[in-house]
Amino acid sequence: MAVVKAVSSRASISQAIDYVTKREKTDERLLTGQGCEPDTAREEMQSTKELWGKTGGRTYKHFVQSFAPGERITTEQAHTLACEFARNIPEWKGFEVLIATHKDKKNIHTHFIVNSVSYCLLYTSDAADDRISV
Repeated sequence: MAVVKAVSSRASISQAIDYVTKREKTDERLLTGQGCEPDTAREEMQSTKELWGKTGGRTYKHFVQSFAPGERITTEQAHTLACEFARNIPEWKGFEVLIATHKDKKNIHTHFIVNSVSYCLLYTSDAADDRISV
C-alpha cells in the first residue's frame, strides 16, 4: 500500500523539477504532466505565476507517494496509480502538477510538484494546507 507525504523543501521550483526529472532516477514514460507538459512544466508554471502576478512566496508544493521495499508493484503500475491519484485530488484541480516516478531506489516512489498558483482561476495552493483527503 502506498503512503503519501508532504515534503518540506527550501529548493526553488527549478531545482525541484531538475531533481525529480533526473534521467538516472526516471525516464520519459514515467513523467506525466497534469495541466502541463512534462518537458515544459517549469516554464508553464512560471508563466502561470507571472500571468496572475504571484511570483513571490511559496512557489510549489512537493508530495511523495512511496511503496515499501519489496512491495509487488512495477514502476509502470506505480506511475499509473500516481496519475490516477493526482486526478482525484480536488485541491489539485486547476493546478499544474508534474508527476515523476523514480526507479533508482529499493522502494518505488513518485514525486508530485504542484504549482502554487492555479492556471484557471486566481487561487493559490496556500488556501489549502498540506493535508490531502482521500
